[in-house]
Formats: sequence, C-alpha cells, structure tokens
Amino acid sequence: MAVIWFFIIVILGIFGFALIIDLKRKKNNNNPPIPTNPNAKPGDSSNYIMGDYKDTGGFQ
Repeated sequence: MAVIWFFIIVILGIFGFALIIDLKRKKNNNNPPIPTNPNAKPGDSSNYIMGDYKDTGGFQ
C-alpha cells in the first residue's frame, strides 16, 4: 500500500513541477516581441536585411 502512495506522490510532484514551468513560461511570453525596426511605419514590413548584396564574397 505504501508503494502505491509513493507512486501517486511522485506523479503529482511531476505534474506540479510541469505546472510551475508552464506558468513561468506564460508569464515570460506575455511581453510583445521587440520589432526588428521599431521606427517602421504602421503596415511596413520590419523583416528586411540592409545592403545590396554586392559585398557577399565569392563569385559575383
């Protein structure tokens, strides 16, 4: 009978630990992501790479 209680306590401990990790991850992910270009106008894409690819090295 004690073995059954031991397994129940271990399983509840694992679920409790997973719940704590999940709550911490949700708390940390509530902040909005920092945009690549914070000065971009509304509607403009901020996912770009500056440069014209002329100095990439290798063959051109």
